[in-house]
This record gives sequence, C-alpha cells and structure tokens, in this order.
Amino acid sequence: MSTKALLLLAAAVLSDCVSSVHAADIFLVEDGQPRAEIVISDKPQRSTRLAAQELQDQIVKISGARLPIVTEPTGKAVKIFVGASAQSPVKAEGLQYGAYRMATGEDWMALIGDDSDFEPIAPFAQNNGDIKRAQAEWEKLTDSHWGMPGPGLYKYRLKMAGDIGKPEGAVTAKNETLDVWGLDERGSFNAVCGFLHKLGLRWYLPGELGEVLPSMKTIPLPKLDETVRPDFALRQFNIRFATAGPDTSKWAMRLGIRNNEKLQIAHGMATMTGNDVTFAAHPEWFAIYGGKRNYTPGSSKNQLCYSNDELFRETVRYARAQLDTFHLESVSIMPPDGYTSICQCEKCKGKDSPERNDRGLLSDYVWDFVNRVAKEVGKTHPHAKVLNCAYGVYTLPPLKIDKLEPNVIVGIVGGRRPMNKGGSKAEGEAAPEALRAAWMKKTGNPILNFENYPFTDRGWYLPSFAPHAIGDSVNAIKGKALGEDIWLTVRNDFDKVGIGFNHFLVYFTARSYWGGKDADVDAMFREYCHLFYGPAEQEMLDFFTYCESNWTAMDEDKTKADTVLDLFAKAQSKANAASDYGKRIALIDDFLKGMRMKSQQLGQKRGPLPAVRLVGDAKGIVIDGKLDDAYWQKCPAAATGKFRELQTGRQPIFGTSYKAGWQESSVCFAIRCDEHPGEKPNNTVTKNGDQAIWYGDAVEIEIATETHSYYSIAISPSGAVVDLDRGAPRGQWFGWDAKAEVATHIKDGHWDIEIRIPVTQDENDPLHQVIGRKPMQSLPWHINLCRQRIREDGTELSALSPTGTATFHEPMKFAYFFDGRSHQFDADPTVTDFVLALREAAKLRQPAESLPAHLALAEGKPTDFQKSIALEQAAVSAAALKDFAQAEFIAARIPIPAVQKTALMQVLLAQSKVPQVITEFATEDLTKWPFWKRGDGYLIRGRAHLIAKNPKKAESDLTQALEWLSDDRSRKTAEQGLQTIRSLK
Repeated sequence: MSTKALLLLAAAVLSDCVSSVHAADIFLVEDGQPRAEIVISDKPQRSTRLAAQELQDQIVKISGARLPIVTEPTGKAVKIFVGASAQSPVKAEGLQYGAYRMATGEDWMALIGDDSDFEPIAPFAQNNGDIKRAQAEWEKLTDSHWGMPGPGLYKYRLKMAGDIGKPEGAVTAKNETLDVWGLDERGSFNAVCGFLHKLGLRWYLPGELGEVLPSMKTIPLPKLDETVRPDFALRQFNIRFATAGPDTSKWAMRLGIRNNEKLQIAHGMATMTGNDVTFAAHPEWFAIYGGKRNYTPGSSKNQLCYSNDELFRETVRYARAQLDTFHLESVSIMPPDGYTSICQCEKCKGKDSPERNDRGLLSDYVWDFVNRVAKEVGKTHPHAKVLNCAYGVYTLPPLKIDKLEPNVIVGIVGGRRPMNKGGSKAEGEAAPEALRAAWMKKTGNPILNFENYPFTDRGWYLPSFAPHAIGDSVNAIKGKALGEDIWLTVRNDFDKVGIGFNHFLVYFTARSYWGGKDADVDAMFREYCHLFYGPAEQEMLDFFTYCESNWTAMDEDKTKADTVLDLFAKAQSKANAASDYGKRIALIDDFLKGMRMKSQQLGQKRGPLPAVRLVGDAKGIVIDGKLDDAYWQKCPAAATGKFRELQTGRQPIFGTSYKAGWQESSVCFAIRCDEHPGEKPNNTVTKNGDQAIWYGDAVEIEIATETHSYYSIAISPSGAVVDLDRGAPRGQWFGWDAKAEVATHIKDGHWDIEIRIPVTQDENDPLHQVIGRKPMQSLPWHINLCRQRIREDGTELSALSPTGTATFHEPMKFAYFFDGRSHQFDADPTVTDFVLALREAAKLRQPAESLPAHLALAEGKPTDFQKSIALEQAAVSAAALKDFAQAEFIAARIPIPAVQKTALMQVLLAQSKVPQVITEFATEDLTKWPFWKRGDGYLIRGRAHLIAKNPKKAESDLTQALEWLSDDRSRKTAEQGLQTIRSLK
C-alpha cells in the first residue's frame, strides 16, 4: 500500500480501537514494543498452535513487536488467551462448526473456539502407495469387494514445521513436524483471524502479494464481547492441504472454510461398484446399453441398473458398513458421474420420464432407489443420513414421491449458479429459486448446495468477476441450507496459475459465508477494490462492475469484449507495474489472454459455408455401427452430405458420406468411409484416450455449440475414442469426456461409424458432455466432420467443410448446424481462402483467364499440396494457349514429384508428343506414387498408350486408373478409353 493509504487505514483502525479501550489505556503493543503475551494450553491442539503462531506472525508484520507464546501467564503483560486452557476465563462450549468468541477483560483478551483434532479412522491410506493395503483391509472387514470410501484422505494432511505455535524455550526435535489436517476444527484460528480482520488485515489471495497489512506501532487492548457464528456448518472447498501446499492452505484457513469428511456427498455408488472384481462377480448390476453391460475398466462412470434387487440389498449393506466403520454423518447414494440414459433392460423399461425435460428424465427412477435405501438404513441407523445430489437427468424433484424419507439429504448441484451461463438459461422449474422451493417441499432436512465453479483449468476464460451474484445468491440460501460444497481444481500451483481470476471466486464466496442473511457484499467489494488496487481503485471498480453485468455476452458480442479490455487497460495504466498494486493487476492481465483471443476471433468474418439442417426426430437409432435404422434409411437430404478434400475442396479419392439427426437430447451421426476393396483400415488404437489415434485412420467430429467453442471427438476404425475440449487451456484438453456412445463396423470396401453424443444445458460440470442447447436457426452450432486416411503410400484429409489449410482445426470454417426451416446464412463477400479461390478459378473456362488465376493461387504461403494443384492447373492452361515453354516452366516449379510428372505428361500430350510420354514414363512405377495421384498418372499414360495403339498397355493403365479415380469426369474419360479398346478387339 502507499504510505498515505497505510496511514489513513491505520488512523481509522486505531481510532476505532481507541474509542473502546479501557480507561487505563492498556496496550497489546506500544510504540513497537510488546505489552502482551499469547497464552495457550500446556497440551494445545494442533489448530490452537496454528492460531497462536498466526497471531504472533501477523502482529510482527503490522507492528514489529513479537508477542511471546507461553503456557503460564507471567503476570507482567496483557494476557491473550488463544484456545482453551486452564487459565482462560472464557470457555469454548456452544461454539460449533468454526464459531468463535472474542472477549476482553481488564488485562486480558480471549480468542477461542472449538479446536478439535481430526482423527482418521482405519482403514485409511497413509499415502498413494498405501491405498492397496487399506483397500484389502476394508475388503477383509466387510467381506466384500466394494471400493473403500475416501481413499485419498491422506491428501488433507499437511506436514508443517515442528516449532509452530510452541511456547518460548520449547525444544523441537530435528525432524519434528506438526501434521495439520484440513479437517481439524479451527475455531480459535477463526477467532484470531476475526480479531486481525478488525485491525485491518485482509488476505485476498495466497502468499504475501495477497496480503493487505496496516502499519500499527501501537495496538490498544480493545473492549470486546462478541460471539461470531458462521452462516453454514459446511463451508467446503476441495482444497486438499497436502496438494495445495502451505500458502494456499493458510489462505483457505484465514477465509474461514470448513470441510467435513464425515459428510459423504458425491457419487457414492461409483465408489461402491467401480472396480473389475465387482463387475466380474455381478455384471447384472450394471446398466445395459445397446445390448452390452456398461463397464470400462478404470472408469468412474460405469452406470448401474437401479431395478436390480441384489444391487439394492448390497447398497443398503454398503451404507451400513460405512456408518459402522467410519461413523459418518451421511453416506452418498449418488449414481456415478456422467449419467444420461436409463438402463435398457426389461425391468427398467418405462421407468424414465421422457415427458419431462432432460433435467427430470430420470428423477423418479433414481430418487425412488435412494429413498428405498434410506428407508432400510434408517431402521438400523436412525441418526444417520443418506445423501444424493439433484444432478443432471435427476435434478428435478420426483413426481411420484410426495415426501422423502426423513433421513434423506438433498444436495442441489448448481443450486445458486452465480457465475454459470446455464444459470441465466435455467428457467421455470429448473431456475435456482424454484428448484430450491420444490425440493424443500420434498424434505424436512435443510438442503445442501453443490457448485462446480468455473475455474480457469476447466477451460474458463470469461471474466465473470461477479461479487454481487456470489454474495446475493449465498445470502438467499442462508437459513435453508446446511452449507455448500464447492468443487474446483486446486493443484500445487494454484497460487500461480489463473490466480487473477480464481482468487476472486474463492474469496468472495468464503467471506460471504459469514455475516448473516444481510451480509453487505457491496461494502466488501468496494473495500477489496480500495485496499487491493490502490491508485487503480476506481478503474478496477469500473472494470469489475462491467464484467459482472456483461460477461455472459462477451463470447458473442465483440463490442462488449473490447469494452471490458479497454476498461482494464485504463486500470493497468494507473498503477506502477513494479508495485504490489501493479503486480496484482498483472495477475488479471494474464487471465485476460483468453478474452483477447476471443475478441480477435469475434472480429473474424465467415465466408460462404456449408449448412447441415436437422429435420424431424431421429427416433429408433440403435448404436451398433450398422447404419440400418429406419431413420438413416430415410434421412432427409438436408441432413446428409459428402466430404471434400480438406485443402482444395476437390473430390477426395476415397469418399466419405454422413447423415445427422437429433434424438431427444443427443446429436447422432452416421458416417461411411469408403475404402479400397480388399484393404483394411489403418487402425492404430484399440482403447479410448490413446493419442496414437492420430497416426492412423480416424474420423474427427468438431462441435462448437452456441455457448462453447469447441469440442473434438476422434474415432478410430476399432471404435476407440479420444475426446478433447479444445476450448480449455491446452494442458487440460484431455480432461473432458464426451460420454459418447460409439460403434463401428468394418466391411470390405468401407467402414462405418455410428455415434450418439449427449448434449446438456447444465453447465455445472464442464468436464463431461457437450454443453449447449439444441441448435436453431437463430443460434446455430458450427460443426465439422473430418477424416484422415493414412497409408505408407500417402495421406488424404477430407471434411464436410474444407478448411483450405492443412489442419481440421479452423473454427471459422466450420459448417452451420441447425434445426428448423431451410435458411441461407449471410456470408461476408470479402472473406476468401484457398478453397474458395480455387473454386472461382475453376469456373474460368478461358485459358487466358484461368492461367493467371491459378498462378496467383501458387503465390503467398500455400501448402506444397495446394501449390502443386494450382501450378498443375496453370500448366494445363498454358498448354491450352499453346505456350508450351511456359507450361513446362510452370510444371517444373511443382514441389510434389507425382503432381509434377502428371503435369509434364499433360503438357507433352497437348503437344502431341506421345512417343516422348511413353519413352519417359512407360517404366514409371505408379504404385510408388501417393494413392491420391496414382489414378491421374494411370489415366494420362493410358491415354498415351491408346493414341500410340498399344491396346494391352492402355487397357492395363486405364483399368488401374479406375481403381484410384473418384472424379466423375476423369472416370468417364477412362471408361471411354476402355470402350474404345474393346471395340477394337
């Protein structure tokens, strides 16, 4: 902070403190000298030691005075009792869930709360290598192969320096550590932070750069008697201390979060069943899709059949075993993640609710199972709870259950949606307020709220700095919820990567958990701008305010994107880059790189593009790879088409056709890849996620929805899938799972793909499924379907919408994809590329016009392939003009040998130099040519042999030409030549 700002803040704080000091003017610190001591128990709990150390360290930072830590008051200083001790006049009774008491007397102050140490219950793993041992112990204990709950519990333990919080003179062994658990109660630590907060300290992000510290050489003993209670018992962020490290862990503690491992929340059924042994012993527990049981080794998303009676009985037994062993407050009876479709067995048939939207499709089915399990568990464990989250296709309350069992806790995923684009789309019964009200009618228990926060390593780039949305939505659930579980990604580099955005969400959420229903988020927000950005206060306030009002439109509206970037630039200019203020602003500058790239993309214009139009419902599709369903047989022409060569837009040698359809909340494609008869596809992978897929044959589906750009799904001939979210930072591309249902079928002459890709409007979990609405004319998607065919004798790339480059990944070239009436989308006439220019050049029938057009295409930076194709056509045009010297000169410039030789043969034929063609090329081994040019070579040489009256050689060449030609005109020339030969026989 600037000196002036520090003095003003210190004066304000000091004035506040002095107004309530005792008449004798007793001080904790006076003129930089210690006048107090920190008193702890002679057997303090872990978090008591942390609290004492925190108070000592922070007082040193703001005043220069070091208050000693003692276990017995010396009688020579003001006593600051931290935590429970025999000498403290204040007790911790009644202080639960992180609540604390701050009280002062004539010569003492007490900062106290519940500091209970967390004690893990066996079996639990000590580290990653110990999981196998703990799992075996769990299996022996339960006589079952269920997965062990909380296998990563050890990640909550952080080893810290052994001398932390020890009294003066205490001995610390050489390798001694203080093993702190993120699950310890920290009431006294909260009290210390509460007092420091009153002095003006703030912790906005991890590490020293995130601290705001007043300068106070004198700190009076204030008059205090406050009991501060949090608004929720659960204030859970998945910050695992051992992973996050000390700086981030301390920051989380200072913000007053509280995790609770005894409250089991998400995807408990996956923990129970997601292992090979369970599937081998009980395959009937798993859902049937397309005639197969849904199980992939190593996956946490293997879905179950909730009509199976044995699964039901085992789930009850599993819940009881956990409650008996680990003394949990709740057990999770929640389906595995990524659940989209009901099991297709006979028992499950008709138990879904297709008349409801996709958020209520399986509500009655899933919640009936949960409710029945809860009823049985309640008979033996009346005080325990069964928890399931309202999520995905079972978000809406069930219609057939009037009231859930009294031991059921409902966790609503996305019950606030403060920074989620899906929040603004959640209308009617799916809107957060309506959803909460509907669930509260179904249960007598307080709800739990679960949020997937839009963190940067989940692909988030939009500047949703939304303090009021956070604060107001948190205030709205106070008194109705037992708390929140916020899911975000916290690695050991959390304090460095994306922290300019990520800190904002965590800080304002965590601090909103304290202060009551009327907590003033606006005051907190303005204080943040003032203290954290100093001279750029007003400009940063303007920037954040604009972000909160407009971020949802910034990925579609370039004006708004540019405005927010301009506002930020003004703020950046106000602070010295070398100052703490400038460094803090630089963190946000780093985060805004994605917004700048989006602005550039929005500034790009689309030229003419293909359009794929969905017509009707794609009913009855079974994903088996055979493409024999009635819908595919009668697929509307608007939803069908053929691929073109990627770089030129010409017809590829091996054709690919596609059909598209929309089935309920999924998009389906049927793709046929033509092959050379007798030749198998080049399959390089057999398992999902194997990136060796790029070395062989594959089809790639690119999908940019109206809210996300873009997803990529690659399929090999074996049906192996690699799916990527290319809208995420590169390092997180492969963290996304499309949950696509895929089947392939290989026959002689072609191989087929059939795929169903689930689509959800629920943006709560951006790591699973395509997020978007059904594409419409007003809000179309943009897609591309692409194929790579890789052989030793060449590679051919083709696509629904040729990109005019060597890559599939050109989002501005993706085709329009929409449902509705036929529509012609506007195209910017100024946009061009190689494909469009080549198409225009091909329309020029006069060689004098065609020649310069094709020569122009060869200039600039075309690929060697494009340059070769353009120069070949230019050489043909020059030959047509009888300018054979230029034709030969042009042909000689062609970089790809096979194309160059083809052009030279054409130029020689145009000069009637048939003998020379035969002399130079009769022994040419065309099987060594790239397969995509081989047909042209055979055709031209065959024509030369025909003119030279070599019928056998002509017949051989022309016959082989037909194997490698796809262009209708070229094929007709070859067929006419063969007819001529036959007529001579």
